[in-house]
Amino acid sequence: MITYNDTPVYVGTAGYKFDDWLGTFYPNDFPNEQMLKFYSREKGLSFLELTFTFYNDPTEEITANIEENASDDLSISVRLNKRFLKEYPDQEDADKFKSGLAPIYERTKAYFADFYNGFPPSRANLEHIFRLRDAFSDKPFFVELANRGWYKQRFLEDLKKNNIGIVSVDYPPSSGLAPYFVQSFNSMGYIRLYGHSPEWEGANNRDLNFRYNMKQMQKIKQDVGALCAVSNTVFVSFCNSAMASAAMNSIELTRMLKGEL
Repeated sequence: MITYNDTPVYVGTAGYKFDDWLGTFYPNDFPNEQMLKFYSREKGLSFLELTFTFYNDPTEEITANIEENASDDLSISVRLNKRFLKEYPDQEDADKFKSGLAPIYERTKAYFADFYNGFPPSRANLEHIFRLRDAFSDKPFFVELANRGWYKQRFLEDLKKNNIGIVSVDYPPSSGLAPYFVQSFNSMGYIRLYGHSPEWEGANNRDLNFRYNMKQMQKIKQDVGALCAVSNTVFVSFCNSAMASAAMNSIELTRMLKGEL
């Protein structure tokens, strides 16, 4: 965690185990079981989004291993499983999902649900978000809404007054997805940065091979500063995972916020 303008800021990446991070971020032939130690202890990254939970529920065995290997100051947010995005959540199922987080529960600062482009604004979909918030009310709850239709004042206000945090998302302009805006919800800010790859064409053709340059990083720093002015906590996750760009940009932003770069 970094303190910037008296506000705690958590900077890290969406996931940390990627084959193409070997030789770019991790040493060549680096063992998987050592990666989190390297990420958090050697490189000093203090925030991590657990993203495998989108596909598989966390188990205490897995999260106990995370707890053992993480640095003392590593904080975590948890991506909700894809089934919660498709069906109304059942509290028993939500509690079962959360039970697997027990070893890292104190580290877990937030949950987030990333609804992709096929989830348009509607009363039924608002109700789905509200029910999901209720099922995961033990931590701050955020949604990433890729469909541009959500970014009208009436929907934003409805989400805001119902204690839903909205992730500020930087997609490539060519994607046709949600616009990038920086706004605090419930005194917390959350930014997710996917990069601007020209190969990302349309809503369903992702390309994460992009590294933010220093001019773009200065803009991100300014955005973090703007959020710090109106927030008690700010999360920043780099999702441009190809070739370890996310990790490199996270280190750069951390140094910039500390005044080292």
